[in-house]
Amino acid sequence: MKNRAPIIVAVVFLIIGVLAIRSYVQSIRDQYEDQLKGKKVVAASVDIDAGAELKQSMVFGKEIPPQFIPAQAVRGAEELRQVIGRKLQYRVKEGDIIQWTDFAVERHGGLAGLVPSSERAFTIEVSMGVQGKLLKPNDHIDIISSFALPDAIKAAGATAAAWRQHSDMVNIVLLQNVTIIAVGDDMQNVTSPGSGGSGGGGSVTVSVTLQEAQLLMFASQHGELGVALRNEEDIETVARETLPRITFKEMEDLIGDLDDLRKKRIIEVQKGRTTEAVAVGVD
Repeated sequence: MKNRAPIIVAVVFLIIGVLAIRSYVQSIRDQYEDQLKGKKVVAASVDIDAGAELKQSMVFGKEIPPQFIPAQAVRGAEELRQVIGRKLQYRVKEGDIIQWTDFAVERHGGLAGLVPSSERAFTIEVSMGVQGKLLKPNDHIDIISSFALPDAIKAAGATAAAWRQHSDMVNIVLLQNVTIIAVGDDMQNVTSPGSGGSGGGGSVTVSVTLQEAQLLMFASQHGELGVALRNEEDIETVARETLPRITFKEMEDLIGDLDDLRKKRIIEVQKGRTTEAVAVGVD
């Protein structure tokens, strides 16, 4: 019996180990399934022209994984009731998610009517990137900031206003996939001539969380902001760890890697009525 005791103990530990592994695998599977489990949003069941009033028969409930749901998506029966009968300012294709920014601004609603209940409108001055006159409400952008490191400014005895004069600067991606709700004073159409700045300048109002508004305000006080325009169907974000803080040193190290990556990129180029896949950076 004494000789069997170690075997029994080993079997017990083996069973405990198997159960622990099964429990861990199940928890990972549950987490993965939760991430893929769709949440219902309102989507167009037919093509809807700009200017048309939204009707119940034009929409259906569409399940989308939470990480791919735009912040401005119309969700649930209560929000659907609020938009039924309202006119759309943009054409919406069949299957597209209906968003609050798709609707024409009613005079009594103003800008506040375009801001989701969980977000805030915040206006930024854009000095780099895409020209303001090329942006329009409902575009999605990434916001990038450049500023001098605080230690560099202090060491040089300069004020924040003289940040451009210092070489110890940093460039970072602040926010990704941000929705524009107004460009200049325009909440509905592409900005009229003169409403946006030239050379990439102009004011842009975006829909962000309160914490993101704090981040934008701080960054604008200590540097300059630029925007990169996204494809209208691109809603995915890039992992933060793959977006380094760019300084002069990192820029030199990064250039070679970017050249290699660019050669592997494939883009679609429209030629007349046909679309051709082209490798970028290949002679």
